[in-house]
Amino acid sequence: MSQFFAVTVRRGPAFDQSKQSREQDGFEPHSAHWRQLEAEGFVAMAGLMQDSMEVLFIIRAESKDEVREKIGGDVWQDTGHAQIARLEPIDIRFNPPAPAAG
Repeated sequence: MSQFFAVTVRRGPAFDQSKQSREQDGFEPHSAHWRQLEAEGFVAMAGLMQDSMEVLFIIRAESKDEVREKIGGDVWQDTGHAQIARLEPIDIRFNPPAPAAG
């Protein structure tokens, strides 16, 4: 049975602070990976935390291992542009419906 996880992803050492995200090396495959995860229903919500510049993801998955595996498929995880800062299960009190299978 799937559950929800809160995941914060921070900029890694390879992220060039002088450039916008879209200007970083590997942005297109990084973006495509996350769009695919969203389309699969893995990403329930996501947003940029404005003070820290970290990204908060609410993930729907079976386990922490599944979360690590799917996020690990992001090229930015390999190149050091981004890294998981925090991963923990959460108890959502208001549960948005899962996207329709398509």
